Amino acid sequence: MTRLRWRGVGWLVGYAVALGLAHALVIAPAFGYMGFENVPPNILVAIVLVPTYVVCARRLPVSWERPSAVIYWMLFLLVVAPVHVIVVFTSELTAELWLMVGAVAAAFWLLGFIYSVPLPSPHRRRPSPRVYWLAFSLLWLALVGTVISYYGLQFRFVALSEIYEVRDTYRDSFEYVPRVARYAITWLGNAIAPIAIGRGLVTRRWLWVVLGVVTELFLVSITGFKQMLFASALVVAVVVLVRATDVKRVGERVVVLATTGIVLVTMLDFLRGATSLTTIAVRRLILTAGINTKYYFDFFTDHPFVYMGHGLFKRWVEYSYHLPPPFLIGEVYFGDANLSANANIWADAYANFGLVGVFGYTAVLAVALLFVDTVAQGVTRGLAVAGLAQSAFSLSNTALPTVFLTHGMLLAIVLIAFMPTESSSGEDGWRWGRLFVRRRSTADVQDAVASSDQATGRPETSRPDPASRPDPVSSPDTVSSPDTARPHTASRPNTGSEQDP
Repeated sequence: MTRLRWRGVGWLVGYAVALGLAHALVIAPAFGYMGFENVPPNILVAIVLVPTYVVCARRLPVSWERPSAVIYWMLFLLVVAPVHVIVVFTSELTAELWLMVGAVAAAFWLLGFIYSVPLPSPHRRRPSPRVYWLAFSLLWLALVGTVISYYGLQFRFVALSEIYEVRDTYRDSFEYVPRVARYAITWLGNAIAPIAIGRGLVTRRWLWVVLGVVTELFLVSITGFKQMLFASALVVAVVVLVRATDVKRVGERVVVLATTGIVLVTMLDFLRGATSLTTIAVRRLILTAGINTKYYFDFFTDHPFVYMGHGLFKRWVEYSYHLPPPFLIGEVYFGDANLSANANIWADAYANFGLVGVFGYTAVLAVALLFVDTVAQGVTRGLAVAGLAQSAFSLSNTALPTVFLTHGMLLAIVLIAFMPTESSSGEDGWRWGRLFVRRRSTADVQDAVASSDQATGRPETSRPDPASRPDPVSSPDTVSSPDTARPHTASRPNTGSEQDP
């Protein structure tokens, strides 16, 4: 697979510079208490970090033909880039900082080996489109019913100022609501609804899009999760990217959009003397993960690793702390034991097992991405990417086991594995290019050929009326000789797949 060319790498260097500008001009002066140091950038450190940053950028695939590309790109934009930028604005350069940069860059680079592995052809039967989407709809209804049975049928638009109040109420419900209801919420928001929105966009079944968006907003009114609030926009963006542009060059579009977007919101806030846009698009979405990753490496370098004693291995491992890692970091570095300082897959891996965990988690993720790339072959372009979009974002700010189980990445992979192929579903009927290019009719083609004949001085070719052509089935010329007679279509076995009505 073709890697990102130097022009794209240049844009990604501009992306890092744009993040630095946002940090220096808007974020650090207003949010120093959140760990953003209001100091001038260390140019020497920036120069030292250029090689690792560029090596990681060159690793990115320019094509999104394999759906795992959305995850790999998201890890670069939301983890690798901010980890490098935060170090430039850190006054005290410790060994833990350099360890963090080296571990994250090495893990990301090694993960890129999956694009050097040729994918095997999956040889297995898939359910018919009718059966698959019926089963999908029943699962959707079952999960929605589970959520309603415990939280009631509540639907309201939640303002950004109310997010944290709604989230605190949702966390309080953990004392009396079973785990299955909480799983139903995240599986709906991160797997079911995104796939539904993707299918609606791909096939122009707009009711699917509406129901998917309504599902996301319904879940936001219960949980206050910003990730679900912006989930619909993320899914629409990635589906449009892979269908409205050349899928083999999506990466070139992403670098331009990401860089110009950061510059735009930074300049708007700086000129207005505000922080609202930069807070949403840069601080919370990107740079906070870099700050938290720094704290994870700083704390767990000098303290015992947790070895999943707070989660999967709590029955066998004695946990050394009184709080789970995210809340522990919140208490130590932010002075708030109720603040969940989530980081990303590699920060959590280091907290659990150190460097062994960083590279072990990378290997597990690589196997999962190779599997989903393999089973997604032949699936209608855009559907698999829609199913992985939320998981891509989750990996940039949540632990790997949590993303797999609680946030529904394993469910999304299973749903992709059984999706009907493009040839069987007949759901690739909407070519996004039709939004911009009018299809030429037969008359248009004939007129164009006639004009060409006149321009070249050739006599216009006689073209018989299609209606006057003999019927190849009823014409005696086609059946007069037994040697050339073809069997009737109905007598042949149906080797094609069922079409989605």
